[in-house]
Amino acid sequence: MKVLGLFLPVLLLLGTPAMAVEFKGQNIDGQKLPAKAYYYATGGVYKVQVSFHNKRATIYFDDGNQTTIQLNQQVITDSNNIEGFGKIGQYPVSSTFSLGLVYGNNWLGSNNSQLQQSNALDGLWKISLE
Repeated sequence: MKVLGLFLPVLLLLGTPAMAVEFKGQNIDGQKLPAKAYYYATGGVYKVQVSFHNKRATIYFDDGNQTTIQLNQQVITDSNNIEGFGKIGQYPVSSTFSLGLVYGNNWLGSNNSQLQQSNALDGLWKISLE
């Protein structure tokens, strides 16, 4: 019975049709495209490459690092305004759940006992295709 409980969700996920990211009626999944990425948490703009897969975008930085974000929309209507959510070091599993490492001052051995304030824009990205 436990085996059925493990495999049933997997079968449901496999049976769900995957929808590709579209721009101007074309499927753009799997293509690496030049872009600029704005990270709201830091205010930084990065020259990157981005590839899309289903409702996710993987952002590739020049230094070899990458991060994957969950897109807000699956059909892109404005190539200069593609928004998504994902924190660096985490991989989105669903629209509300992600896995990965959490970075913060405590990892650096900080003795600061004050609670860290949460930034509402932490994790929000804006991609502009070139």
